[in-house]
Amino acid sequence: MAENVHVVSRYIPWYSDEYRISSRAADRSRKSCYEMTPFEIQDELLKSIIDQDEACKKVAMMVYQHLHGHRFVGMLAGPTGSGKSFIADKLSDMFPGLIYIRDISNVTCDGWSGGKKVSSLFEGTVPFDEESNRPAPIMFLDECDKMFAPKTSSARENVSEQVQGEFLTVIHGGSFRVKDEGSDGRYRVVNTGEMSFLFAGAFEKKADLIAAQDGGPVMGFGSKLVRSKSYSRELTMEDIHEAGCINELCGRIQRLVNLNPISEDTYVRILEDHDKGPVHDLEKEFGLRLEVTHERAKEIAHKAYSSGLGIRGIRNTLRAKIDDLMWEDLSARSLQIA
Repeated sequence: MAENVHVVSRYIPWYSDEYRISSRAADRSRKSCYEMTPFEIQDELLKSIIDQDEACKKVAMMVYQHLHGHRFVGMLAGPTGSGKSFIADKLSDMFPGLIYIRDISNVTCDGWSGGKKVSSLFEGTVPFDEESNRPAPIMFLDECDKMFAPKTSSARENVSEQVQGEFLTVIHGGSFRVKDEGSDGRYRVVNTGEMSFLFAGAFEKKADLIAAQDGGPVMGFGSKLVRSKSYSRELTMEDIHEAGCINELCGRIQRLVNLNPISEDTYVRILEDHDKGPVHDLEKEFGLRLEVTHERAKEIAHKAYSSGLGIRGIRNTLRAKIDDLMWEDLSARSLQIA
């Protein structure tokens, strides 16, 4: 049987007893990734992702449904560095050839300037094959909040709404002519009717606005002593609509999944955990043992929390420290950031 080809197993309703029984004790090495239960998908995600249990549970359920013939349209919302893109990367590792990650922040309509069109997002995707039971792709559409933000042309047309209108066709199931990778200028037709879509965005401006409105006046009568923080409450589809997502597209998003803001204490735990997170990833990348002292972990965590850069900020700080230490000793197999 060809690589990445699987046989779709019998669909198990979520309400049955059989569905609720986790087979975590099974021998994973002999089990196809496409036969994993939602529990197992969540478990694999949580091996790398900290403090996002509920989000991983909901994503696992959507992926499971897709693999069993139930396409979905979902959305991940949460602050920068909370793990949205990391979830996509982890799923891509777990299900080779299934997840296609696309940045849609600068997508433009046909007829407008710019090389990234809606149809170009499907270049390189492997189509659904009913005969071999190969599943259709799951398209992870990152930075969607930037695509939703209103953009007005010189003719006072909202270009963002036009782009979103094209996405409606995509989600409903349309045929697109795309370049055939590896061919000499040839094209092929991609049908999106079997694909699932997972939008992702930070919606930072909307979260900041909500915090300002919930916090009340800064000074004067009725002012609050404690200001609300961004993402102190979960975003709703009404918030997503107010951030620029058109009603028709909002109505087709079946599930909005909020990711938790990462606390300063959690950042410290992430830095001191050698089984997951940026320290673990950098140890594998450089082939060395990396030790971060507790005091330095608190310092880096505070900086990441204050800057809003999240895990990316931590990874960049650690990488800079590793470069400095390796400059002094290229043969070192163990480094301490103190």
